[in-house]
Amino acid sequence: MAKVVKSDEPFPERAKATQAENDKIRDIMAKILRVVFLFFSVVLALGAFLVAAHDNVSQTNVVVKFVLNFAGVIDGPFSRDNGIFSFHGTNAATKDAVVNWGIAALVYLAIGRYLQRLLAPRS
Repeated sequence: MAKVVKSDEPFPERAKATQAENDKIRDIMAKILRVVFLFFSVVLALGAFLVAAHDNVSQTNVVVKFVLNFAGVIDGPFSRDNGIFSFHGTNAATKDAVVNWGIAALVYLAIGRYLQRLLAPRS
C-alpha cells in the first residue's frame, strides 16, 4: 500500500533540498565577505605600521608600495592626509596614519562582521 503525504507543497523533499542549497550559498558568501573585510582591515593596520616604521622600512619595496597605495584607496573618510583626525607637529604623519587607519581598520572589521551576520542563514 502506498503512503500518501498531504502537504501544501507538491514536493516537500525538493523544497528542503533547495533551502539547504540556498543556505549553503548564503553561508559561503557571508564567509567570503567577512574575509574580504578582514583583508581590508589587515591592509590598513599594516599600512599604519609601515608608516610608523618609515625609517626602518624600504619605501621602494614593491610590497610596501602596494600596501600603502591600497590602504590609501580603501581608507575612505579616514585618510591619513585628509582624515577625521589631523595632527600637527612632530611625527604628525605617523600619528595621522596610525589613528585614522587604525579606526578605519576597526570599522572594516565591524562592517564585515555585521554583513556576515546579516547574510548568513539562521540556524
